[in-house]
This record gives sequence, structure tokens and C-alpha cells, in this order.
Amino acid sequence: MSYPGYAYDWERSRAGYDQNKYPVDQRDMQMSTLGKGSDSHLVQVQPTDIFIETKPKWSWCSMGWSIFVTLCCWPCNWMGLCGLLCSLLSYTDHKSTDFERASYKRRWSWGCSMVGLVLGVAIITTVLVLLFAYPTVIYLPADWYRSIRINVPAV
Repeated sequence: MSYPGYAYDWERSRAGYDQNKYPVDQRDMQMSTLGKGSDSHLVQVQPTDIFIETKPKWSWCSMGWSIFVTLCCWPCNWMGLCGLLCSLLSYTDHKSTDFERASYKRRWSWGCSMVGLVLGVAIITTVLVLLFAYPTVIYLPADWYRSIRINVPAV
């Protein structure tokens, strides 16, 4: 209270402490037995925030899904090809350490692949349902499925 700037002198020793120049507060005398005076605060300087930028790792998942959609979802394999192209461009940007553009192109690759996958599965499912449930909707002969040797019960 009476010596906020000189608390370190009080903590070191009382020898050489000028009580006439810096009067002693009784509360400080009582608190000094606990180890610290009421105004002697330890000032800790917090370290500044250190940001370390790490290189993001490359993931081959987007390219793998693009290849899968290209090969397996035949009605929408063009979406898989777009995804594959975006994934390759993303890989090129990642190698040239342009991580922001690489991330943007990788998101486009995922988007193209997933749209191609969903549309491909929907189209294949629709065609299969129409072929097996309603064979007369698609103008085929009544025994068209016997030519591909699938045993379907007679209707």
C-alpha cells in the first residue's frame, strides 16, 4: 500500500530499507509473515502467442472417390471425371504450396464426386426398378430377362 514500486526491496531484506522515506503499513507487516505483502504482487509476463504454420497433409481420398465414381457410376461418370480433374489440380496446387486454392479445388472434387455418386445410384436404382417391377414400361418383350439368365418368378 505504501510502497507499491518497492516491494522487491521489502522482500529481499529489511536492511537498507528507509522507513522514513517509505513508511511501513501495519497490514504489510502482518502479511509479510505469510510470504507476501498486500501490495507485493508478482508480475508474470505472459509469452506472446506463437503461431507455427504447418504444412497440411495431402489426402488421396478425393481422388479415390473420383476414380470410383468414374468407373462404377456409369450414367454419371462425367461427374467423376470432373472430380478427378479437380483433384489433380488440387494436388498440383498443394505441391506448389498454394494451400488455399488446393483446399478450394479439393472441395469441388468432393462435390463433383458425391453428386455423381448420388445421381448414379439414383439412376441405376430407377432403371432396375423399372426393369424388374414394370417391364412393360420400357418396351421390352415379356421374356427379355431370360436372355440374361436371371431366374425371375413368373408373374
